[in-house]
Amino acid sequence: MPKVKVERVIKADREKIFDLVTDFEHLPTRFPQFFKSVKVISKEGNTVTTEDYSVIVGREIHQTTKHILTRPHIDEVYILSGDAKDSHIVTTYETVAEGTKVIVDGDFKLAGKLKLVGFMAKGKIEKGIDQVFDEFSRAVESS
Repeated sequence: MPKVKVERVIKADREKIFDLVTDFEHLPTRFPQFFKSVKVISKEGNTVTTEDYSVIVGREIHQTTKHILTRPHIDEVYILSGDAKDSHIVTTYETVAEGTKVIVDGDFKLAGKLKLVGFMAKGKIEKGIDQVFDEFSRAVESS
């Protein structure tokens, strides 16, 4: 299945970006085009498990995810259920002169609705991540 690595520099402090993207319950309000709903199921130490309805490569999916947070550098995600079950995504936040370099490194497993993406999956996932970056950049740079 597709392995994806996408990088973007965002002109904002990494703590601000990290706080925005890990404020799970407010993601649907801030980014309704990507998150239809997010419910925090459990929170223990630096681990947060969520149930969410997300839009991935143009398809709405229901999934459960486990986030292991190392503030403010890393959000390591394991998808526990849904059409991307067993996917593993690591997002790192590095301070650079221009702001923060955000790196998404993912190993995606696709089934169900997402399997229909087919041989173009890698490019579609990368494009989807770029769209998320665009929205996150606008939100954090304007606040």
